[in-house]
Amino acid sequence: MPNKIWRLVFVIGLVLLVLQLGVAGAKEGKIVLRMWEHTPQFEDSTKALIKAFEAKYPNIKIELEIKTPDQYNTLLNTVIQAGDAPDIFWQNGTKTTDLANIVKMGGAMDLTGKIDLSGYDKMATDILYINGRLYQTPGASIDTRAVYYNKDIFAKYGIAVPETLSEMEKICETLVAKGVTPISFGAKLSWNILFLFEPVLAAVSPDWLDEAAAGKAKLSDPRLLQVFKKFEEWADKGFFGRNYLGVDEGAMLLNFSKGNTAMCITGSWNAETFTKNNPDLNLGAFQMPMENGGRVMVVTYSTGYCGYAKTRHPEEVLKFLRFATTREAQQIVVETQGNVPGLQGLKAKNELIQSIGTADRQVESFYNILGFWPKEGKNPRKIWEEDSIKWVSGKLTAEEFIARLEDAIDYSKMK
Repeated sequence: MPNKIWRLVFVIGLVLLVLQLGVAGAKEGKIVLRMWEHTPQFEDSTKALIKAFEAKYPNIKIELEIKTPDQYNTLLNTVIQAGDAPDIFWQNGTKTTDLANIVKMGGAMDLTGKIDLSGYDKMATDILYINGRLYQTPGASIDTRAVYYNKDIFAKYGIAVPETLSEMEKICETLVAKGVTPISFGAKLSWNILFLFEPVLAAVSPDWLDEAAAGKAKLSDPRLLQVFKKFEEWADKGFFGRNYLGVDEGAMLLNFSKGNTAMCITGSWNAETFTKNNPDLNLGAFQMPMENGGRVMVVTYSTGYCGYAKTRHPEEVLKFLRFATTREAQQIVVETQGNVPGLQGLKAKNELIQSIGTADRQVESFYNILGFWPKEGKNPRKIWEEDSIKWVSGKLTAEEFIARLEDAIDYSKMK
């Protein structure tokens, strides 16, 4: 009998201890939010942003998960459909169709009237709306493309930064003759193709880009075909090396970082990736020169985050989304990521970033233009994503590829 009493006392004591610890934990506990980022390239800047937020809101903890671009949206759609999506997740606005699909599934929180967009450029905020409703926070960085170059390789062969497109091509020819791959390129990813194609397009036919953005030029314009042919010419001359068709993004960036190539034409957000890969890299950058001189910059704005519509912590999610929109938060991102500032009052991290943001002319993104006037039920941007690799690998001619893109555009919608 005494043993039974002692067991009962022990059990009661244990229960009381658990309850006591539970109360203490509730008092000291934090609300935990799950967050997804779509690429390891943004890991450092996202962690810095989270750190600043948690310092301001110590009762909230954010658990970050880093995904990869090739799987991100598939995984995100799956967890949204399963009702178990992260509380906060990155999206690319209307620059792709993914956000619209998420909104259609009821997965994104409606942020209309809940986020302060004052001070942001209209170009930065227009890409955040679906059917007139706000579903994402803006980014305060200009996502441009740049020609990164290895200063040591340029110096070794007596090469100066080119002032015209012809000079750029002569540099590449010189490097090929010396046995040096001029441009690190990975054709396994459509985005890599886009971020190289757009600067070439901007240098060769900037007027076409301006006219197309205004609804006054078509894809069948000979000036666009000229750019496709120029891209093919660069490949045929060995400007991208021999094995670029089998190279993915990570290898493309690493090849340049390690000094295996002289240049890499890619997004402005990769500046930090290069220095992280190789702190000793003597890195320079410039915007692509046009044929008659002057530099041209393809401009798009970065984007921020969405809140999960079914989150159990909507108030805490809103706190983060509002914080992420502030100048304080955006300065953290600009500095950590090494982005080109696109919001008044923000400062570039260093001279390299300033040089990336220096140009004589700004033009719209070709990818953006593809989505301005789609035919009902068709998606020219998706066609680019699916077929640009086929074009670069020779499975489609430039003419066939352009025809597929144009078939998905409704020119009657143009101004």
